[in-house]
Amino acid sequence: MILLLILLAVMLISGIVVLRDRRSFFGGMFFAFSLLSLIVYVVLLLASTVSNSENGILALAIFMLLALVGIPLIAGFAMIMNTYVMQSKEGKSLTARLSLAFGVNALLTLGMGGVLLFVPQLGPILTGLILIVFGIDVTFTAVFIGYLFYSFIYQMIPVRSHLDYFVVLGAGVRSETVTPLLKSRLDKAIQYYNRQGQTGKFVVSGGQGPDEPVSEAFAMRKYLLSQNIPDEQIIMEDKSTTTLENMRFSKQKIDQDWNGTGKPHIIFSTNNYHVLRGAIYARKAKLNADGVGAPTSFYFLPSALLREYIALLVLYKWFTLAIIIIWPIIGIALML
Repeated sequence: MILLLILLAVMLISGIVVLRDRRSFFGGMFFAFSLLSLIVYVVLLLASTVSNSENGILALAIFMLLALVGIPLIAGFAMIMNTYVMQSKEGKSLTARLSLAFGVNALLTLGMGGVLLFVPQLGPILTGLILIVFGIDVTFTAVFIGYLFYSFIYQMIPVRSHLDYFVVLGAGVRSETVTPLLKSRLDKAIQYYNRQGQTGKFVVSGGQGPDEPVSEAFAMRKYLLSQNIPDEQIIMEDKSTTTLENMRFSKQKIDQDWNGTGKPHIIFSTNNYHVLRGAIYARKAKLNADGVGAPTSFYFLPSALLREYIALLVLYKWFTLAIIIIWPIIGIALML
């Protein structure tokens, strides 16, 4: 009962934080963790109530063991296979290898857990070292699961207000024609534009990289014009080279253009795997905008999500360092 009350309290507090600003990363993470924990708690409570016989308890124990072993095992092999699919469709790249690294890591973590449980004669030093690596690994995996869950929740919250600006975040172009990935972002923004009677302005945001023939904003503007969007409803921001610059420079363009009363209502459009990080950068840039996500090819999604997660860990360095530091302290304490 105490655990249930704690979970409900954490979910309530973090839920209030998310309602005030759903772009809060840690508010969202705590809400996701508490909600997931509450679901698991209720399922186990119901299962234990139903399984009141010895056979029922044994069946529940076997199910939990299979879940703890089977899920990482299946996920590990699935991620490894996904790497080969990625490489066949996108070519060899660091992004393609991320799912391979995650898959191998899942299998190694499962092996370390087995060693800690079933090989007690390792000695305190070796046990402590394995526990340090295992603890860091499991913690980062748990944070990743929370990130995935909150990314999903974030995108399920509907945009209800009438919108004044649609910021479209750029992605690499190989010619003056947008790529399928960038086209999906533009189409998502056009969907909201058409939904409210073709009102509002587009801010196409993206500069020209060293290997790009034109700026991303130029290619996006050309596509919007081909979709019968009036030129006067398109604002070009062609200087940004990062997501944070997308948000900062788009905010400058909107501030210069806005002549209405109150604050303008804004969304930004990107791919679904990039929405949460984009929202965090929008908050950092003081751009009052929530994100909407365009669909991404299923085979590309695992590696893209892993890349986003790593970028968030880099963004919140102190949080990442805290996880890395805490587990060695625990491990050393057990060695002594």
